[in-house]
Amino acid sequence: MGHAHITTTEIYIVPTPDEVVAHVLAHHERQRTEQAKPPAPPAPGYRPEALAALFGTSTAGGESR
Repeated sequence: MGHAHITTTEIYIVPTPDEVVAHVLAHHERQRTEQAKPPAPPAPGYRPEALAALFGTSTAGGESR
């Protein structure tokens, strides 16, 4: 930009309160969207009971480990 000091560019990067609120709301919406998605299936070759023991989830039969 041709400024003598890098700190001069700070005047361009200060967000307005409205920008901050909009970005926070967008972040929370992205988090909600991600949490609503079902988890990806495990890669082939992993036994469901081993994953259940490791992560504390239910096995394919529904019983908790």
